[in-house]
Amino acid sequence: MTQLLDSLITNSPVSPALGTSAETDLYRRRLQRLPRRVQQVFLLSRLDDLSYTDIARLLDVDASTVERCMTVVLEHCVSEPAGHDPSRGILLQALRWYVHLQSPQATASQRIEFRHWLDADPRHLAAFQHSEQFWRTLQAPAAILGASGWHRRKPRAYVGWLLVTVLLCGLLVTAEAYS
Repeated sequence: MTQLLDSLITNSPVSPALGTSAETDLYRRRLQRLPRRVQQVFLLSRLDDLSYTDIARLLDVDASTVERCMTVVLEHCVSEPAGHDPSRGILLQALRWYVHLQSPQATASQRIEFRHWLDADPRHLAAFQHSEQFWRTLQAPAAILGASGWHRRKPRAYVGWLLVTVLLCGLLVTAEAYS
């Protein structure tokens, strides 16, 4: 969690959840079902501890795109919906706040709005603390998913190398045909 968020929550910190291997595997499988770009954004944030701005610059996307990807990841990984559960709605809202407050697009007025949201209901604070804990829970599945380091590579580099390889192969085939 960023230092900005540390100053917002004054209650005692939530201890990190010790994920079981079954839980880790469950979250890994959920993460693998996401689009490759969403996985890449998540892993750059989670494993490499890059800010949304750095990720956006690296992937040549907008910071709001990075924020949307992070929201998709967290919402996709939380427990499956159980009908119309109001606590799930609060948790999803807390997850959105958690993501947005780390964004460079979060304004001072939105931070004030967040404080009002926290103060409005004790369940909001509990849900936000659960969001922080959930973020830490995703460390192990992220480490497994990003073990090869694939997420650090820019896709355009592969396209460039592919074009160079195709060009060289074409030249070799042409040279053999004329010899």
